[in-house]
Amino acid sequence: MLNAIPKNDIKKSTGVNALIEMAHRRGLHASLLEAELAWDFVTVAHEHDRLVAAWKHLFQGHTATETRLSLLSSAQLPAWVVVDDNIGVVHKVATSESGADIFWLDSTQNKTDIDPTTKVFTPVVPFAESQDSYLKKVPKGLASSAIFAGIKAHAPLFRRMAVVSIFINLIAVLASLFVMQVYDRVVPNFAYATLWFLSVGMLLAYIFDVVFKLVRLKMMEAMTKHLDEALSLFVFERLLGLKLDRRPSRQGSLVAQVRDYESVKAFFTSSTMFSLVDLPFIFLFISVIYLIAGPVALVPTAFVVLSLLMGLIAYRPIARLQQTNNDAVVRRQGLLFEAVAGGEIIKSQGGEAKFSDAWLAATRETCDRGEELNYVTSIAQIATNFFQQASYVGIIIVGVYVIETGELTMGGLIACSILGGRTLGTISNISSLLLRWHHANYSMKILDQVLASPSDEHPYREANTRSLPLDLQLNELHYLYSGAQTPQFSAADLQIPAGTRIAVLGRNGSGKSTLLKLLAGIATPSQGQIRIAGLDYEVCRQSWLREVIGYLPQDPRLFSGTLLDNLTLGMSMPSEEQVIAALEKTGLLDAVKRHPLGLQLPIAEGGAGMSGGQRQTVGLTRLVLQNPKIWLLDEPAASLDSVLEQKVIDIIRDLPTDHTVIFTTHKQSWVELADRVLLIENGEIKANQLIDPASKKKAAPSNTRVGVVNVGAAQ
Repeated sequence: MLNAIPKNDIKKSTGVNALIEMAHRRGLHASLLEAELAWDFVTVAHEHDRLVAAWKHLFQGHTATETRLSLLSSAQLPAWVVVDDNIGVVHKVATSESGADIFWLDSTQNKTDIDPTTKVFTPVVPFAESQDSYLKKVPKGLASSAIFAGIKAHAPLFRRMAVVSIFINLIAVLASLFVMQVYDRVVPNFAYATLWFLSVGMLLAYIFDVVFKLVRLKMMEAMTKHLDEALSLFVFERLLGLKLDRRPSRQGSLVAQVRDYESVKAFFTSSTMFSLVDLPFIFLFISVIYLIAGPVALVPTAFVVLSLLMGLIAYRPIARLQQTNNDAVVRRQGLLFEAVAGGEIIKSQGGEAKFSDAWLAATRETCDRGEELNYVTSIAQIATNFFQQASYVGIIIVGVYVIETGELTMGGLIACSILGGRTLGTISNISSLLLRWHHANYSMKILDQVLASPSDEHPYREANTRSLPLDLQLNELHYLYSGAQTPQFSAADLQIPAGTRIAVLGRNGSGKSTLLKLLAGIATPSQGQIRIAGLDYEVCRQSWLREVIGYLPQDPRLFSGTLLDNLTLGMSMPSEEQVIAALEKTGLLDAVKRHPLGLQLPIAEGGAGMSGGQRQTVGLTRLVLQNPKIWLLDEPAASLDSVLEQKVIDIIRDLPTDHTVIFTTHKQSWVELADRVLLIENGEIKANQLIDPASKKKAAPSNTRVGVVNVGAAQ
């Protein structure tokens, strides 16, 4: 009998195929890249645990139940079974006449004799009502909720840090008691043996103090690493998931606001936490002072209260100034982002002086706000330091009177002064703590606002199809840019059957590019629906939409890395033969052969140094490798020469008949590729007509105004 305890690690390909196979059999969709990333993301001790964890990561909200092969029912199929280094998908349960029907992902290692007690795992789909309950339970502040959830997850580590802090502060108490014993017992009698005994003990205590502080520091570093990995990934993924047309309009300010996450992380994962942990020990120090000197404890208590009041009084103006200073810093960083991103235009148009003036004004505003903030903060800090010094004097004064009564010794007075200094030293950080807390709290609110923007990512968007024709349909659709009053594009009823070739024509700013972005799922309708194969875009799994719909913008964006990195963006690594075939189709192969690094030639950020035609060719090659069922091309030959343009035309002509192609153009050679023409004017479809194959070579109708350059905000 074979058992379910893995003897060897399961190959990545087997695990990935198991995820894809299960998704397929349960009506879900998982691309090869998604499955690979999910498998790599989780690390657990046992491979079957890894399989379940990867499934949960791949499909949020889904779980998996565990049972025995002999107890498996038909209602639980399909299910996974993990045996040795192979994974099987159970299609049929065992009966008295036959054994279980299992499809093994690694066909070279089929298992025939399976122990009935072998564990099997059945993925469980969330209940239908879970979607509504999830929507109701979505926290108002995604960032703050995630941060506090992360801190809560590390509560055991915080408790251990608190325990270590207890010992550190007890050693501080021991230091004061050491001084008291030396002054009261050693000095009057010159008891050197006692002196050395106490000194050695105190040195050992200080050695432990160093060890405890190092241990606490390592705990903090470990927590910082784990929190930063989890929270930064959370914020970054949510940022990428935001709908492009619903993000804040100023990208530079958006980047600066997201960077505020660092201030939040710094508050919870820096020495600030040590100060917070030490605050409760103020009561310990005051209690020890009371035990030693009785009424002397009233002095540090009074000044602790005064320091707290000073911090609370200063909090309101500090909070107000902190907010205005943060806003000024964000505007300044946004200006810097725009200046760097638009350096070519600034230089060509001679706009350096204008941006320099704007930078100087932003810098002055930032400095003015920072100066006001530093002034108020300094006043609060100076006042707190004054209270600390006054507390020391007050302890000495009151202590002298208590000595007169015989209830306090000289050593006790010195010990009380040390403990009083430690007490006020701990509370002296209250103003800076309040400042850091407000900065962190304000940053969390900013992140909450950013991440509260509409997102494409939703754990219950799983709709997809593998068999239905991918017909497109627009119903009562209206699209408005954020803040606009009138629609930039409208379509009452547009039907696009699968396999259609459509040329979209129109004047400058008519809305052609907007239509393609809507069909690509990049823009979201303000009203109405877009359907694919009868499925609303808003319920379809994003990875499936990206797999079946390919979109080529007018100016494709390239990213820093290699040419191969840019060509395979968003897809599992294709074979070298596939890449070369795609390069040959688009005419980019000759350029790659001429470069000594070939596919590893470096690409600068944004494709800097490359012409518009080169960037467009790279984007087209990326689309050929993707091989989608629906091609959306926005002026695909706008920057290409005649040779490359003909290659693009040949690519479209060679596509299978069930592939839909929708492109914007002003060239008759492209109109001849279409079997339908859409004419868009002022954001509305004015004409939707079929093209007679016999008339494709004739000139386009004059009312289409072919030849007008298509630019403008409404695209």
